[in-house]
Amino acid sequence: LGMDICRACAAFYKRAKMTGKEYPCRRGTHQCLITKDNNFVCRRCRFEKCNAVGLIYDGPMRVRAKPPIPLMEKIEKEFKSLMERRRSRELIFMRTCQHSGTIPHPREKIYIVNANASAELHMIGIEESWVFFRNTFQELDSLEQKEKEIIFKDYVAKLGLIACYYWTREIWGDVRKKLMSSVITCFDAEIPLDVYYPDDYGNKGAFESSIRSHNDEHSSIFLPQFNITQMTDKEFYALAALVLTEHDLPITEEAEQMMDAIRHETFENLQLYYQNELGISNFSTRLGNLMSLNHTVQECMSLYRVVFSFYSTFFDMYMSEEMMKTMLY
Repeated sequence: LGMDICRACAAFYKRAKMTGKEYPCRRGTHQCLITKDNNFVCRRCRFEKCNAVGLIYDGPMRVRAKPPIPLMEKIEKEFKSLMERRRSRELIFMRTCQHSGTIPHPREKIYIVNANASAELHMIGIEESWVFFRNTFQELDSLEQKEKEIIFKDYVAKLGLIACYYWTREIWGDVRKKLMSSVITCFDAEIPLDVYYPDDYGNKGAFESSIRSHNDEHSSIFLPQFNITQMTDKEFYALAALVLTEHDLPITEEAEQMMDAIRHETFENLQLYYQNELGISNFSTRLGNLMSLNHTVQECMSLYRVVFSFYSTFFDMYMSEEMMKTMLY
């Protein structure tokens, strides 16, 4: 170790270097007294004192590699974090915006907002989904920025679709007349559209017709398969990965390989979940229903390109604002 020292300190320093373990300071000051007669031994300060006096260990290293977090587990953690961030920001926004009231609910405070407020909440959702995307699928960070944005703009629309139905079921128990449009706001088909689209807006008739048509057609395609699937929370997290990998984007071979790896890991995680947690040996029906729902998401994307293009527009606005902040600050 480069000098004569006591056997205890030599063993401690060698063990710390070999394992690569990082100790916290017990007092948080990094100034703990380290002497042979001191019973209070802070391992962090002891290690730092060893470095300060010139100890060196150049033997073999045995750094412990942390086991990778399973993808579905990572998605669960990041999605819950996404929803909490959105909830916090939406509640702050609701204190300043002029909302149209609330919908009675036994546990939650659910708001009704007009089209303008809904657009602001939509922007919050896009911003926080970008954070979720980058934290969850970190392997995609090595791609060029433009390609990442192309993938995300396709993904965020699909994530928004499955999340609003999933969240509606969590809040209301089923998806019939109500559909959560954000974490704390809801569209209720039984409430007159005047509430969402006030009299001073133009093209009100066209708006009402398009909303009714979109909701009816959208529900007739997605809702039946959603109800058949009856997916668990873990299956929802898997679906959040699978919709990313199902696309018709003009991406590079490198990006496609990453998508294949994400799809492969998702199927592996699902198989373990079905066998170990649900105790199902023959899970072909459950997996088949989930894949059918995934294909239905793609069908909805194809039919409602105009509607889903709003996600892309909002994201472009967000990225422009971020670029301006970078330039100004």
